Amino acid sequence: MSTQISAPVGRTSSGRRAFTIAFRLEFLQAWDACTARGDKTRLLREHQLTRNTVLRWLQARDRGEFTTSMVATADGSRSRMDNKDRAELARLKAENTHLRDKVAQAEAAQEILGKAFGLLDQTLQSPDPAPQIPPALMSLEQYRDWLDTYTLS
Repeated sequence: MSTQISAPVGRTSSGRRAFTIAFRLEFLQAWDACTARGDKTRLLREHQLTRNTVLRWLQARDRGEFTTSMVATADGSRSRMDNKDRAELARLKAENTHLRDKVAQAEAAQEILGKAFGLLDQTLQSPDPAPQIPPALMSLEQYRDWLDTYTLS
């Protein structure tokens, strides 16, 4: 009885075999299907596995760890980003920061221009029939009145 498992066996960075959940599940289905004497031993030898490894997989399946792991893998694959997405995200974040700075600068300039317009408008519309005397040449009373007129005191 030769059992072919379609799921691939991967390798870790150190060269050890890494069994995917799909491989483990297919292997355990084949394990459960083994009924004749020596079939399970033949299956172990065919895939170069130890009985302890298979017993750990059986216990994990009974505890439901494979189902939990498959759900977590499916959820993680939806949110995984490749390098292009990361680069695009970094570019957009930098552009967003630049635009925020530009908006803050424009708002500050608008506020300054608004104040300047208000001061200019106030000076153009102020009814000042008296000729303007420089503050250095004013008497004390004139200087106080001048300060009160322009709300500088």
